[in-house]
Amino acid sequence: MFLKTLLIGLVALIGYGEYYLTGRGQVARPIVMGPLTGLVLGNLTQGIIVGAALEMAYIGVIEIGASVPQDMVSAGILGTVFAITTGKGISAALTFGLPLSMLVLLVQNLTYVFISPLYVAKCDNYAKQADSHKLSMMAFWGGTIVNFVPSVLLIMVAYYFGTGFATNVVHAIPNFVQDGLVVASGILPAFGFAMLIQQILRKEIIPYLILGFALTSYLKMSVMGVAVIGIVTIMIIYFNDKNKKATTVKTGDVDYDDTDSF
Repeated sequence: MFLKTLLIGLVALIGYGEYYLTGRGQVARPIVMGPLTGLVLGNLTQGIIVGAALEMAYIGVIEIGASVPQDMVSAGILGTVFAITTGKGISAALTFGLPLSMLVLLVQNLTYVFISPLYVAKCDNYAKQADSHKLSMMAFWGGTIVNFVPSVLLIMVAYYFGTGFATNVVHAIPNFVQDGLVVASGILPAFGFAMLIQQILRKEIIPYLILGFALTSYLKMSVMGVAVIGIVTIMIIYFNDKNKKATTVKTGDVDYDDTDSF
């Protein structure tokens, strides 16, 4: 149990490292955190399934400006943990993973408010002293530790003490409530896609959305088949635009403003 707790902490460290150490590679998404957690718990298949289901719920979630969604790292890890340990699948992931991710986000915000100003003040002090070495060390390590170490520790504690408690709670939940959670897990992907479409929807892409809907609904084409058609369509559009630009440059078909002529 202790070793698995450390490994869960390592998975969380990998997820939060995307924000502050390694750059944005989408490692923090549930579709990555789920399989890694499942691998630690010895059930990679279930980890992939739960991670994919949670990713569908989070597919339209993105940080924009001051808008901060739920913490995806903790949701992916703890949701997968409770889904596997309780044997209830995605319903348990929704019951415990998403609320706990809000708790982790609350702890992060409290850390930013009460602890971050302390190391920022230290950075200001080193800057006044023109001590660039201590300034860079404090800025990097102070910021890194404050930003994700509390969250990693909270995830480890939730895993260590929460699995038995979560199992008892799930068994105490009436079956009709659990069935409702299963239904909600089917609605969340549609909600996630709706959020994503709301952000990217433009009149130019509406025909492609209709085409994808027609292929799956009326021709009963698989998702993989639609993905292949989508890739081919993108390639056709890309190469046509490239050839059109090359032809325009070669023929010198460029519009000039008459006001610039002598």
